[in-house]
Amino acid sequence: MAPSFFIIDPSKRCEPSAYLFTRAVNFFLANGYVPAGDVEESDIVLVNSCCVTEDKIATSRQALDAARAGGGGKQIVLLGCLAELPPDGPEPENLIRIGPHCLDRLQDHFAYRIPLDRIETHQLPPVFYEPGQGLGYRDYFVMIAQGCANGCSYCNIRRAKGDVRSRHPETIRAEIRQGLSAGVKEFALLADDCASYGRDLGTDLAALLEDIFAVADGFRVKLGYLFPRFVLTHFDRLKGLFGTGRISYVNIPVQSGSQRILDLMNRRYTAEAVREKVLQLRDAAPETRFCTHLMINFPTETEADFQASLVLADAFETAIFLNYSDNRGTAAADIYPKVSDEERRKRLDRASDYVNRRGPGGGAVISDFNCDLPYNVTRETGG
Repeated sequence: MAPSFFIIDPSKRCEPSAYLFTRAVNFFLANGYVPAGDVEESDIVLVNSCCVTEDKIATSRQALDAARAGGGGKQIVLLGCLAELPPDGPEPENLIRIGPHCLDRLQDHFAYRIPLDRIETHQLPPVFYEPGQGLGYRDYFVMIAQGCANGCSYCNIRRAKGDVRSRHPETIRAEIRQGLSAGVKEFALLADDCASYGRDLGTDLAALLEDIFAVADGFRVKLGYLFPRFVLTHFDRLKGLFGTGRISYVNIPVQSGSQRILDLMNRRYTAEAVREKVLQLRDAAPETRFCTHLMINFPTETEADFQASLVLADAFETAIFLNYSDNRGTAAADIYPKVSDEERRKRLDRASDYVNRRGPGGGAVISDFNCDLPYNVTRETGG
């Protein structure tokens, strides 16, 4: 009888994580492994993980504990970013850690007929993915890079994934051609930061977009996270690319409208300069949906800082407000004073009022990455 596997997945709001986990599950399915209905009935337990906040780290570790409690003799595979962070205590002897950069190590531990590089993964099923921005279930994802070239003071991505590792342009073009042959009209380029693409290859995202658009006419792309400084340093080229009408969506996560807070975040750009360039891009590309992330309740944030973020949000069609929480091991965790609980709640409420006034598609407020619904929705409905 074929070995069986059970899935524990507390990480569903991150596109790169969902993509890699879907790929791992597809590897087992393609090679004849059988899904189990219960952890105790399984031979293998696949645990996906996330380390975006301390709450997500705790939830991921609880998932690992649940796998361990499922009975002895099982192989437990920890996937996702937590697999790259140091353990905080004793771990089961049968634990296999496989981080985001080394998914092919599955082949070192499990029998297979079909290698991982032949496993097709382009769409993310609802069971592994909960959309949190302008990307969704129908999108055709093409991974272009992992890791990040930036050093934000609050973030664990670079700590877990390291510097950027880009896929070769020709490999990406081949996936685009394959999708086109299947009738795909829109592609979502996937990375922890699309703007970091190519730094390790001597190229950049603008060049990649030029190469992709040269493959054929009649299709468009979505861009996930695009670090704002890239908009400033490559504006003329980007304006031409956006002006083609072939970029349907972009998320430019400015994170704060306050220059003082941006400096504490170690995000090296000017908020007002980004705002001006975004407005120019919107004029050049009226059919593109422009989204941003804004972090509220960052340590030392004042009323004026918060107001500056609300003003900046007006430059975007969609504004997603994220409630800051400390991450151990990051510089921001040691910045004081923290925003009081009472003030945090007031700002979440006011951000919710702002988002709800904008109407459908105008944004969301995420108070906790473990929540099922955005804070603005539950507050409005009384849930």
